[in-house]
Amino acid sequence: MREDLLNELMAEYEAQRARNEREEAARREKIRRECPDIEKKASEREELIFGTIHRILDGEAKAEDLTAKMEKLNGEIGQMLLEAGLPEDYLAPVYRCPKCRDTGYAGELIKEPCECLKNAYQVKIREKIGLGVAQKQTFESFDVDCIPNEIIGKSGLTQRDFSLHARNECENWANLYPNVQKRDILLSGGSGLGKTFLMNAMTERLIERGINVLMVSAYTFLQTARKSYFDAENGIKELLEVPVLMLDDLGSEPLMQNITVEQLFHLINERQARGLSTIISTNLPIPNLQDRYTERIVSRLTDKNNCIVLTLEGQDLRKIVRK
Repeated sequence: MREDLLNELMAEYEAQRARNEREEAARREKIRRECPDIEKKASEREELIFGTIHRILDGEAKAEDLTAKMEKLNGEIGQMLLEAGLPEDYLAPVYRCPKCRDTGYAGELIKEPCECLKNAYQVKIREKIGLGVAQKQTFESFDVDCIPNEIIGKSGLTQRDFSLHARNECENWANLYPNVQKRDILLSGGSGLGKTFLMNAMTERLIERGINVLMVSAYTFLQTARKSYFDAENGIKELLEVPVLMLDDLGSEPLMQNITVEQLFHLINERQARGLSTIISTNLPIPNLQDRYTERIVSRLTDKNNCIVLTLEGQDLRKIVRK
């Protein structure tokens, strides 16, 4: 998990535990004021716990004695609470997650991240990336029926064939990572063919698998690179170090002399040298990419030993859906 997001979550869990304690205190005060008989019985239970524990340690009692007496007292207190119009567990410890009791970690001997923490982390990283929670773009929601199935030109393939091939390749890669033969993917094709959808679906799958991933637009990359170039900021550090970087819509960003091409080469070269994965989408055909970013960069993006190149062809699906 990313340290910054984990720190945020731990602060939220600590705040939740504080709210739990305040709620428990408020409930005890309500019982003290309004239900003295229940308070007396609850005090008896506390005395029983501590008194019997001391006796067990001194060898004067057995653990079974405490269990039987506690079950009897808990039943009596629960019944009294119900008769007072309150939940049977009104005086039980307050927490959202029964597994970790709002600590974020569960387990007896070895503490592991609780499922609630993993889920909260997924929500937070989706917010960080900008995926949101509504209308998720996933492999499961990939709708093949909305994709035209007529043959395109002389290829002998339909738009649906191109899309299904790309979907299968991307899903297989996201399922296998980091045990993949080729670490990078280049998705190319015109606007509205589903490139960003596939990147979002890959990101969702990787997050579900607990893999650190970052998705940025090419424009955001350029802004980050520009600031690092002029102000010596470390904003680009995260782009260089994240295990999987999704760089969307390459070619839409402005070309800035001595910055765009140089920083893009630095990003790709550094990430490949570190064995990290970069997924790139672009509306530009490969020859146009080379004209814009030089052969030196495109040769790295299309290296068959390290990169899966997927091309999508056909009509803009957004226009088809609107019709």
